[in-house]
Amino acid sequence: PAPLWSRGLGDVYKRQHQTTSWSSALTSISMHLVYFDAVSLAFGGQPLLREADFTIESGERVCLIGRNGAGKTSLLKLITGELEPDHGEVRRAANVFASQLEQTLPLEEDCTVTSFVQGGLSSIQSLCEEYERRSELDLDASGLRELEKLHAHIDTHGGWNVRQRVDALCTELELPQDQRLGDLSGGWRRRVALARALVSNPDLLLLDEPTNHLDLGTIEWLETRARNYPGAVLFITHDRAFLHRLATRIVEI
Repeated sequence: PAPLWSRGLGDVYKRQHQTTSWSSALTSISMHLVYFDAVSLAFGGQPLLREADFTIESGERVCLIGRNGAGKTSLLKLITGELEPDHGEVRRAANVFASQLEQTLPLEEDCTVTSFVQGGLSSIQSLCEEYERRSELDLDASGLRELEKLHAHIDTHGGWNVRQRVDALCTELELPQDQRLGDLSGGWRRRVALARALVSNPDLLLLDEPTNHLDLGTIEWLETRARNYPGAVLFITHDRAFLHRLATRIVEI
């Protein structure tokens, strides 16, 4: 189908490859993982976002494009909560778990590959501790239902079999699990960071220039993994081939 251009509130422009009917799109609004409501953000007097509305739904693969300094990485930081908007609101669905592959290489040189990848599950492991704490309480019916939901959430994100998930992903990416990050090349460290981002099976996967430092085989592996990903993927890339093979929607800032 022909690309659709529409102007939102302010200075954010959206290019969307329409794949569903408008009635389907309106129905999906209630199922968004993240929703920007008239969000504005500026740095040093330079506006990056002005009253921007933006949503991302489960199953979407959305690519952010724009010139350098336009605010693409800042938008990811708004989603993760690392930044707060100057005006407006960033709403996240309850219990949405997001994970990010940052543009920069990991700096933890003394950390082993296994330990670094396992760090991607630290938040889920904290929920395991919370589950154990609640399990020892005398819960009523409502508390037991909440405990059951917590168990299911932990199970979805691999909290009950941490080492198995880490080992499986490291094997899939052929990572040298016992080596220090400081002993690895930039390409290998990028693969390790990718494993950390993926190991928790997040509801929302954020990828900032994911093809940087990666060899062709790993890029193809990532494309296949992302196309079959059950959650949502929001990514930034200057790799046009990667963009066109993966994106279901394009948003230009």
